[in-house]
Amino acid sequence: MDRQLIAVVGASPRNFWTTCAIHNLTTLNPDLHVVPVTPNHAEIQGLATVPDVSALPGTPRAAIIAIRREAAVEAVRTLTAAGTRDIVCVTDGFVERGDETGAQLQQELIDIVSGTQTRLWGPNCVGFADFADKICAVAEPIWLESKAGPVSIVSQSGALLSAFVAAAAQEGLGLDFCVSTGNGAVNAVPEALQIALQRDTTKVVCAYIEGVRGDQVERLAAAFRTARELGKQIIVLKSGVSERGQKAVMSHTASIAGTDSVFSELLREHGVLRADGVDEFVRLATLVLLGVKEGRDRAVSVLGGSGGAAALSSDLSDRYGVKLTTFADTTIERIRALAGPGSLIDNPLDVIGVKRREGDESVNGCVFSDPNTGLVLMPWSVQFPSETVHESVHTWNWGDLARLSTEHEMPLIITAMAPVPDTDFTRRYREEHPHVAVLDNLHLTFAALGKLFPAPAREKSSSATAAPEAGVLSEADSRELVTAAGVPVVGGARVAAGEDPAEATAGLKPPFAVKVIAPVSHKAKIGGVLLGVAGHAGLPAAIAQITENVVQAGLSADQVEGCLVEEMVFGREILVGLNTDPVLGRYVVVGLGGSATEIANRSTTRRLPLAAGEAERLLAAVGVVDHPRAVSVVESVCTAFCDDSFEKYQTVEINPLIVGVDDCWAADAVVTVAP
Repeated sequence: MDRQLIAVVGASPRNFWTTCAIHNLTTLNPDLHVVPVTPNHAEIQGLATVPDVSALPGTPRAAIIAIRREAAVEAVRTLTAAGTRDIVCVTDGFVERGDETGAQLQQELIDIVSGTQTRLWGPNCVGFADFADKICAVAEPIWLESKAGPVSIVSQSGALLSAFVAAAAQEGLGLDFCVSTGNGAVNAVPEALQIALQRDTTKVVCAYIEGVRGDQVERLAAAFRTARELGKQIIVLKSGVSERGQKAVMSHTASIAGTDSVFSELLREHGVLRADGVDEFVRLATLVLLGVKEGRDRAVSVLGGSGGAAALSSDLSDRYGVKLTTFADTTIERIRALAGPGSLIDNPLDVIGVKRREGDESVNGCVFSDPNTGLVLMPWSVQFPSETVHESVHTWNWGDLARLSTEHEMPLIITAMAPVPDTDFTRRYREEHPHVAVLDNLHLTFAALGKLFPAPAREKSSSATAAPEAGVLSEADSRELVTAAGVPVVGGARVAAGEDPAEATAGLKPPFAVKVIAPVSHKAKIGGVLLGVAGHAGLPAAIAQITENVVQAGLSADQVEGCLVEEMVFGREILVGLNTDPVLGRYVVVGLGGSATEIANRSTTRRLPLAAGEAERLLAAVGVVDHPRAVSVVESVCTAFCDDSFEKYQTVEINPLIVGVDDCWAADAVVTVAP
């Protein structure tokens, strides 16, 4: 059988790109016939050369070109005419340079290969690796010990390709096809995705994308549809999110980054997963390959082997929105019968003093056979086991877990809490049990699980209900308290039930905000607030409407003291919230106020008392700069909250504190009494 011929055009002992390419080609597959092409040397790295591509001893399976751009175009022309299947154009200086000549030369490359069977990669790329065919035509250092497997990588960046390959090797992922697209003159990211997806040996494609041009969007969506049709998963890592990132993308790929939120929506529409970093990129691939048995719920059962492991797993599942299994009643009954006193029979499990440690009737066996479980996770809180006498209980346990995983067709993850050294036992275990993912970094695992096993969004009630809240002062009482703390409040007046509102508010200037006076903290949610009442004549109707709203929401008429009528003022709205932690003491939160509080989630927390200058910094973080009055108000309320006279109060929330040009006022305040 003839050896496959690979040409390296522009080879030189001083050419970094060709030196790397020759090393990678010959190291991964010594049986390749690699021929350096150069008129300047008779031999390169022990390989006989030819002076130009026309002198090659046959049609190359692939060629790597690293010469000046005009000569590179002619080399592509000759190699394409000869029928070369893959051409890697490492040469730069095309459209990314921004000059007319570069654009013309890139168009010439497109014209040359159009309508042929040649696949042109680049220009301005580092090449491709076909691990199934044992060809590594990559012109940069790359991890060559990667094993063949089901994961393909498409990268717009050549510099990052070797990082992705190394990360996949560290993760234990087998690789199929990897490519750097560079400028993507003919085969950009959409085309490279299609090529990878059509390979029978590929199950998952990881794609690094810097930018997508408008004319590529539909082709990209078509690749996403192909993945769904073939039952394969695409995982995307995208840069260019920040303004600086977009500039970096423009600097060398000649693409546009696009609006990131819209790009995320495109991925969501097509079931494409999005990674937030290189480590999550490969972790998602690992978990996708584990799969979930058809018909099983996509829910995770956590075998917490210690209180710490269970607690951390619970926190991480909540942070990343991982759907945890709700064990069947029969599962809970079986585990309870096996567990010792003090066990937590919940998910994550924290079972101590177990009566049976192995087999189908063990606690582990109960979880693997649970009908609601889709995947089992074992957080590993000690070092990975080794084959020593004192570790035998651990090695036996791992063996039993692998058996249960096989028998129940249940994906299993064993994840160290943090990066830990591998052992000979774990390396052999992975080889013998490829259906078990032995990983490190519990945090990273949960971050990836949150995208594969998302918890359902909490349903919002269609209608709010209200009940008196213990310890909550009415807003009228709260206003008086914050006034005593040195906070100016907007002009306002109480209007008791049955009182003439025009008489009670005679000194106030419209427009008005009208609010229920009752022991509830979220008045607006129960219809207890009306804004923009134009004048005194509109107050009776506004008060009647508010009273009707809150009674329908659940308050009784005798719990409604009346209404507070306030003058409306305008300015920047901020939140000043003071609270008490039972361990760490009193603290203040300053953030965006009004309706922006929950939407923007932008706030800063500081423990009290405030250090000198801290009030200015807190306000500056929400855009209030050089405002002595606002600084004075924040300092006053924080000082008062630390005073003994405020000891009986748990929280003080001013939302919003309205900051005008020279002054500021509390427009809404809620105070709660400490339990």
